[in-house]
Amino acid sequence: MWLKANSRELQWFLEAAAVYWEKNLPRADGDAIIAVEMFHQDIRVNLRNLAVANAIRRLRPARLVVFTGVEEQWHRTLWSDFDLDKVRQLALAYGADDVVDVWAAARQQTGTPELDDATVTAYTDATYCRLAKVPRLPADHATRPDYQLRRRYARGLAVGYERALTGDVVALVTSHVDYDQWGLAVEVARRRRVPIIHTQQTGCLKAYGLFPGRDTHTGTFREELTRQIGDAFETRVWPRRDELRPAAELVAWRAKVNLGRPSWWRGGVTASVDLNNPADRRRLRESVVSRLGLDANRPVVTVFNHAVSDALGTNRELFPSLADWFADTAAHAAENTDAQWLFLDHPSQALYDSTGFFDTVAGRHRAAKHMVFRPSATLSKNALWSLTDLGVTVRGSVSNELPAYGIPVIQAGWSEWSSCGLSTVVDDTDAYWKTLEGTIAAIRDGADLVTEEQVRRARLWLWLYRSGTDVVTPLVPQWEVWPADTLLKTMRAAYRHIEADADPLFDAVRRMWTRQEPMLTRTDFPA
Repeated sequence: MWLKANSRELQWFLEAAAVYWEKNLPRADGDAIIAVEMFHQDIRVNLRNLAVANAIRRLRPARLVVFTGVEEQWHRTLWSDFDLDKVRQLALAYGADDVVDVWAAARQQTGTPELDDATVTAYTDATYCRLAKVPRLPADHATRPDYQLRRRYARGLAVGYERALTGDVVALVTSHVDYDQWGLAVEVARRRRVPIIHTQQTGCLKAYGLFPGRDTHTGTFREELTRQIGDAFETRVWPRRDELRPAAELVAWRAKVNLGRPSWWRGGVTASVDLNNPADRRRLRESVVSRLGLDANRPVVTVFNHAVSDALGTNRELFPSLADWFADTAAHAAENTDAQWLFLDHPSQALYDSTGFFDTVAGRHRAAKHMVFRPSATLSKNALWSLTDLGVTVRGSVSNELPAYGIPVIQAGWSEWSSCGLSTVVDDTDAYWKTLEGTIAAIRDGADLVTEEQVRRARLWLWLYRSGTDVVTPLVPQWEVWPADTLLKTMRAAYRHIEADADPLFDAVRRMWTRQEPMLTRTDFPA
């Protein structure tokens, strides 16, 4: 993603960054280290990790150790532009003391990991599915050479991380917490009681934190995060809802026209929602349902498919896989004619599925007149928001977007906001089916299923996600600052002209670090 940058621009940027950090980092005494991963080929991801790691170094002087490298299948499937030499140059410019090619070590690593076999297997399975772009493991996976190779790699990575994350490890900073190269480092860090900072690929600088003193070790990293985010929302944000309402309404408007992620895949006119009142919605609804061959007077349930191979088992989910959830929901819909059902594929379906899964499920139900399967990109948000009476997902962003506009959502699993009171989150499969049927019956009876409080909570969450937890700092340009030459020029100017004493990055990281908060925040949110 940054190989297209002009070589001179890159060099000028690296020189400016090196001078800045040389002048603004304390000398590391002793054996303390901060580990930061740089497995991603996108420089924007790596910049976020390095900025957070160096902000922590200003609080706890330590050596910076970078984990990097690329494995053949990762390179072939996703990281075709990964350049280890450029990653090393960037790391050194940010003051790295050691750059470790983790994959080179993993290929040669021997020994038995301390991590339990079930954990190693879970990351092996999830990584295999993602790289093969399959929604489930093949029946013969255990005997397949490519699966056995992934398992050897996972064991080698685990042993390598266990050897590297010993002694005085101040923190692990990582852009991802799933799959073998990231997730196994996170698992080792949790067991070694190392704080984990998880940066995000959106906005200026967003990051989540899991600190040992607050980790209950009763679920995955993301499960722990969901609970802690819910607690922070309830105690620090929701009590300020009246004060924050104007800002929340502004962000809700921005979300309607998609001026930011997570709905990054909808741009331009298809991203806009221009429905101002129920009458607008009814008029557009009649047109859209007619186009789909449905009845405007009957409820429409929209089921949003996921990237079916993406981060399987990453959080709490009711079904064995995202594919099982989608296929089983379609089978349930086939027998439930009290509603009409719209099934949408994931907008990046081809990047996550090589098996034709969505089309296969659609083919099974071709004869059902009350079921429609469509590519999501063929319907605008205007159309979706007008016809959807109930949204159904596992962890999709629609579970915070739809309630913000008064549309109920059922979740068959957890996302990071699932403890914030926005949607209906069910706990088991029996409850899922009963909730589906009960909600459809209530819609047919004309019940209003989204309370005013839920709307306010959803809009406040949109504000928190897109604004309150997004730290604006010149050291990390907005994600949309691109292409690479533009990004590097912006960064070079920042490093040549700003001073560290008033940069918001350092205050925000200090707050999060000293209070052990689950979210980096733009301003102070006292309990």
